[in-house]
Amino acid sequence: MKEKDTDKLLHSLKKAEDFKTALSETKPYAINPEVSTYLNEWLLRKQLTKGKVLKRAEITETTGYQYFDGKRNPPREKLIALAIGLELTLDEMNNLLKKSGVAQLYPKHQWDAVVIYGIIQQLSIAEIDELLYEENLKTFL
Repeated sequence: MKEKDTDKLLHSLKKAEDFKTALSETKPYAINPEVSTYLNEWLLRKQLTKGKVLKRAEITETTGYQYFDGKRNPPREKLIALAIGLELTLDEMNNLLKKSGVAQLYPKHQWDAVVIYGIIQQLSIAEIDELLYEENLKTFL
């Protein structure tokens, strides 16, 4: 199903005469809280293996497979690492974050700005960590 613009969904909610109508208009476009669904979609799109993604994300296989299998939802930082492992562009990553119900990368936030730079420059997690460390910010590892 094609996505509906957020502004159009908001308009539908505003003009709905009752709760059932409002819900029926927006429900088909609601985000899926199952992060594993999105991770596996990207895995197929990028034609990568879980092992390769987890190695690039520097996440242990035990934990990483739980994220892909839906047994655990990754926190924002791990989701960003997985997105780097999946070789997502900044726009793709922000879309993944938004659909997963966590904050998108925001350039006015210092940690996010460093990560954004790293993504644009196609740096590895270790290289991004070096930049984060230099700025006295929390690192991935």
